[in-house]
Amino acid sequence: MSRQELVVIADFGGPMEAHLAKARLEAEGIQAFLLDENAVSVNPFYSPALGGVKLAVAARDADRARKILGLSGEAS
Repeated sequence: MSRQELVVIADFGGPMEAHLAKARLEAEGIQAFLLDENAVSVNPFYSPALGGVKLAVAARDADRARKILGLSGEAS
């Protein structure tokens, strides 16, 4: 992937839910990234302070990704 702006489209309390959403997007051909996954995995008590595990996609894919996941608007 060339350098592009990433947009956070959702956040999750734990890595399991985040991985499921990421896999769903990748099955639809959208490259997705998880942010803060390691910090939350190592110490789950950090999740609220960090805002959970964030799911990010390229800005050009954000609208389509939200539709696939049944989201609307900004990061949930």
